Amino acid sequence: MNRHRKFRIRIDDESHLSTLADITLSPAAAVAAAVALFAAMLLIAGAIVTLTPLRTLLPGYLNESQRVASEENILRLDSLREKYSKNQKFIDNYLRVTDIDRTVSDSVAFDTDVRELTPDSLLPALPAERKFMTSMEERERFNISVLAPLAADGMLFSPVTADGIFTADSRSEEAGIIIVPEGTSVQSAADGTVVGVYYSPSERGYAILVQHHKGFLSGYYGVGTPLVSTADAIDSGQIIALSPEPDSRNRRTFTVRLWHNGLPVVPYEYVGSSTSVSIPETTYEAPRGR
Repeated sequence: MNRHRKFRIRIDDESHLSTLADITLSPAAAVAAAVALFAAMLLIAGAIVTLTPLRTLLPGYLNESQRVASEENILRLDSLREKYSKNQKFIDNYLRVTDIDRTVSDSVAFDTDVRELTPDSLLPALPAERKFMTSMEERERFNISVLAPLAADGMLFSPVTADGIFTADSRSEEAGIIIVPEGTSVQSAADGTVVGVYYSPSERGYAILVQHHKGFLSGYYGVGTPLVSTADAIDSGQIIALSPEPDSRNRRTFTVRLWHNGLPVVPYEYVGSSTSVSIPETTYEAPRGR
């Protein structure tokens, strides 16, 4: 017959020869009692540390005023760090824009988180996506080839210069490059309102944006000193800027762009001067000094 082990806890009062407590526990009950006693001691110690001034004696503890001040300083430091980061990004971007000697690779080098995607890592286009892209391309071609000429019907488009000519390569492009002689001013392509005038370092000159009727918008980039301001109402053929500054080859050029309802169109088809059609493109040579 197996004997079961028992643990007996007995408390006697020898002065009165009496027994105050006599507890008999099995091994499992003894373990449970020890765990319960240990948990109770932890709860009592936590309550004493949390609810009494004894917590101020803990290492690293701050009183209420010091803790509030520390939290406020941390929040202020975080705000200052965020503001500094935004200002630094603005300064870096301004330096990149104003750097006339930068190349395309210079802009990519500033972003250290750019991850090159290989064709294997890109998912193929779904049938619905290909259908949507095809429909949008057809819509843009229709807007450019049909709606823009129809909207231009009845409008008075003028040449943007009196003596300038479009380069042969840009007559079929969305960015028309015009070569002008010294002293030739820049004119508005049609009646409208000036919506923007600013200096563009990348174009080495001023940029002027003019909103016309029937959804047309024209832009003139790399021009000389502007003679109009934002919100000015101008007429077709009105002078809006002086001749652009010469480049390193002593050639004066500026760029004209034209949009209809947000879609780019070919400027030469609308504002190409009559003289530019019959003048062939020739190789330019800067004048040599004597």
